[in-house]
Amino acid sequence: MKISKNWLTEYISPLKSNKALESDLTKLGLEVDTIVKNKNDYIIDIEFTPNRGDCLSVYGTARDLAAYNKKDIKKPINSPFTYVKENKKINNIASSISPEYRYMELKNIDVKAKTPKFIVERLDKSDVASINIVVDISNYVMLEIGQPTHAFDLDKIHGKLSIEKLQKKNNFIAIDNKEYIVEKGTEVIVDEKNVIHALPGVIGSNISKVGTETRNILFEGAFFLPDVVRALSRKYRIQTDSSYRFERGVDYNLADLALSRVHYLLSQVTDIAKCRIIKISQKHKLTKMKSFDFDAQLFKRILGIDIGIKKIKSILIDLGISFKAKKVIIPSYRFDITNNYDLVEEVSRIYGFENIPEVPLDAHYSKPCNKLNINEKLVTLGYKEVINFTFISRNYMNNTRHLKLENPISKEKAIMRESLIPGLLSNIAYNANRKHKSINIFERGKTYHRDKSKIIESNVISAVIYGNKASTDLVSNNYKYGIGDLKSDILSILPNVTFKATDKSTYFDNNNSLTLLLCNKIIGQCGLVSHHIIKDFDIRGSIFGFEMLEDDLNHESNVIFAEISQFPAVYKDITLMTNNDNNILKIIDEISKDSYKYMKNIRIKDIFINKDNLQSNNRSVTLEICLQSNSKTLSDKDINDDVNKIVEDLKNIHKIRLKEA
Repeated sequence: MKISKNWLTEYISPLKSNKALESDLTKLGLEVDTIVKNKNDYIIDIEFTPNRGDCLSVYGTARDLAAYNKKDIKKPINSPFTYVKENKKINNIASSISPEYRYMELKNIDVKAKTPKFIVERLDKSDVASINIVVDISNYVMLEIGQPTHAFDLDKIHGKLSIEKLQKKNNFIAIDNKEYIVEKGTEVIVDEKNVIHALPGVIGSNISKVGTETRNILFEGAFFLPDVVRALSRKYRIQTDSSYRFERGVDYNLADLALSRVHYLLSQVTDIAKCRIIKISQKHKLTKMKSFDFDAQLFKRILGIDIGIKKIKSILIDLGISFKAKKVIIPSYRFDITNNYDLVEEVSRIYGFENIPEVPLDAHYSKPCNKLNINEKLVTLGYKEVINFTFISRNYMNNTRHLKLENPISKEKAIMRESLIPGLLSNIAYNANRKHKSINIFERGKTYHRDKSKIIESNVISAVIYGNKASTDLVSNNYKYGIGDLKSDILSILPNVTFKATDKSTYFDNNNSLTLLLCNKIIGQCGLVSHHIIKDFDIRGSIFGFEMLEDDLNHESNVIFAEISQFPAVYKDITLMTNNDNNILKIIDEISKDSYKYMKNIRIKDIFINKDNLQSNNRSVTLEICLQSNSKTLSDKDINDDVNKIVEDLKNIHKIRLKEA
């Protein structure tokens, strides 16, 4: 859109130099393409983003500049007006096309009157041709305040006008002298003889356009819904200055000012009666005043700096936004502001992005991310996700109050599931019968159980492993999945989980089941699936699985972020001579809790059992110790001091004998 700098100066003055003005507009998000000299004026060509329909005018642009520079803005002069209740010219208006409609009747207008020179020049600078006094003023007001208006020749209209969907297919010759075939159901402005006088918000008819012979005029100012205008414009491939603005959203309260401004400009060149406007308003969600709770804390969290609530409110008030108690009220011309995040953006624009320093992001651990990552982790471990019906044939819990369906699909789908395990066992049975030798699958979904009079829905994640660890690997294809594999996978997805033996389980064998704890809170169970359940599915072999409540995974919130060392780590191995009575994992846990200066980690690297002497109950276990400093590269003395201390503790405290080199 091209705007005259002199015209802009009428509303906000004095304006800065061209370079400073271009900088201000760009900072506000109004991108300046060019500023070109035109005699004693400059033409500013601005590219507006689709969400800033409120700036598609001289006044709208001046309003943003005034807020940015803390200046007062002058308002256009308009005629005083009164509302007239008697509606003589409009029959019916569909609220789905125009919930706010205004018009005024002007009689005995001298259309041959000469358009004022300043209007012609400003239209020309905005690349709009001069037609006649009525059309010129209509276009001038549109460029000035952003509200398109349309003038109908009243004497060419048969009876009353209606803004509605066309009842019968008809032809339409527009003011561009092109003929359009308008299908039934298209939004139109028609008279009582079904003559089309306009495609609302897009283009008027050649029949009722204002010409040199026109004497009586119906001047329309309306709010046409953006979606309606956009659809019409695309369907008939018509792009006008009017449709361009309506598509982006015109202030639904602007029509009164536009018509009274038109009246004022016409009254300067011809004699006309007082300004009397007929107002037709209907309820619609887009014309409802927008308000929401103000979140003052959001600004610091998003911007990273504390601007101060006083400054924030001052900026928002300058932008026309008001406050009422805890509510923030958005002006009708700002369709793009719908929440507090939009307010943060508005404050940022005016405060200046260049004034917001770069600050490091706060360490933020988002609890839901843990849940979302479980899927990815299980897939990485080789699991495949399955989705089963929430209806099963039976539950295995000792509960007589099962949630039975009144109209089940079949007997096999008659009860709401209380666990995901039965569904996963069905998947294993199906695939095992088709010669799949290695199966590891998981499912995320809801389970249902009754608690007194309430029905509780729980978000659950379950997984099972069955058969050979690898179906094609020649080395390990005889290795069967075991509890160790399951525990390893659980620790891979939840490193901080701990295990505790339990003998109370519905789906897992009482002698081979473990309770899963996270931050000392029970989150589920794992273990060997009970044989009396497996036999119902006719499955041969052992199945291991786990089931945990997803909602309880949020308790893993005490995450400590440690600085990553830039110095090299050193790995040392020590081999222990142990027997079956020694719980190596427990010993490792106790060593990990002790304070060694440089030890970062200790783990089992290898276990060796002599097959020739199985009765000896002896085994050698190799531990790998990781040593690292955050401040220096470790010397031999640093390494040896820590390793020797660990060795002494193993000998003296844990009574473990080390294998001699």
